[in-house]
Amino acid sequence: MQNIKILYYDKNIIILNKPFGIEINKIIKKKTNNNLPNNGLLNRLDKYTSGIITIARNNLFYFYYKKLLLSNYIKKKYIVFTEKKFFKGFINLSIKKKKNILIKKNYKKSLSFYKIIKKNNNNNFLYIYIKTGRTHQIRKHLYHSKIFIKNDFYLKKKKNTFLNNLHFKTISFFYPFIMKNFSLSCNLTKEIKKNFLINFLK
Repeated sequence: MQNIKILYYDKNIIILNKPFGIEINKIIKKKTNNNLPNNGLLNRLDKYTSGIITIARNNLFYFYYKKLLLSNYIKKKYIVFTEKKFFKGFINLSIKKKKNILIKKNYKKSLSFYKIIKKNNNNNFLYIYIKTGRTHQIRKHLYHSKIFIKNDFYLKKKKNTFLNNLHFKTISFFYPFIMKNFSLSCNLTKEIKKNFLINFLK
């Protein structure tokens, strides 16, 4: 697939490394040739997030994965750069499928945990673990908690200032076709490595 590295594949699944700045839906529609729902796409990343994209190759795996997803049995770890000081914790907010956040019982529950890997006066390098996978969940949770991703499109900044500061790094789940827990990590992009060097090792 154009500009996208294949991290893993077998007869049931393909896992890709999506670069920053690419809209995955357009590429998936052009490059996949199956009759599965959503062309087999099992997770989505917006244009300004890099990292793991998972695609099913058959109905059996597609619906198995969806069942795991609904039961919150898939573990996902992200890397993110944020501004200002704060401490590790979790965010539990119900998200409506729009850009705003509304906290009500009838909206979909969502839970994110975050842990600081490295920090200085103005920058934080975090791990974020999400138990659910709502639209823009990480951005909505952090923004609502006054934790801001650096140079992020969600804050409506000019496009030429957007940086690759959110990356889907690791996915884990039980894979019955090989009868063991499956875990795969995706290397950080050059942009994130550069940001880390500039902000923490200068």
